[in-house]
Amino acid sequence: MKKPDPPPIDLTRQITCATPFGLPDLHGNHMFTVCEGIRAEDSLVHACQILNSVRASAYDLAQHLTKNDQALALGIAQQVDMAKALVDAVLAGVRTAN
Repeated sequence: MKKPDPPPIDLTRQITCATPFGLPDLHGNHMFTVCEGIRAEDSLVHACQILNSVRASAYDLAQHLTKNDQALALGIAQQVDMAKALVDAVLAGVRTAN
């Protein structure tokens, strides 16, 4: 059975909505929030930059750990690489479509 294709989304016209993140305080307030109205493509580019930084940190950390802990840090780096590949693929698709 073929999986149905979702309808195409034009990310050039999409913007972010306000999205709090991080652990809330005792009253449920978040210190950080993604601002509303940022272009989706700009958000994805920034996400790529963050993922690059996390990957670099994981590889650097792995050099200072025991073998078992190195495997954990390198596993984190691999997961970051996968997430970045997904974001890069979306951005490439948006730029190709425009």
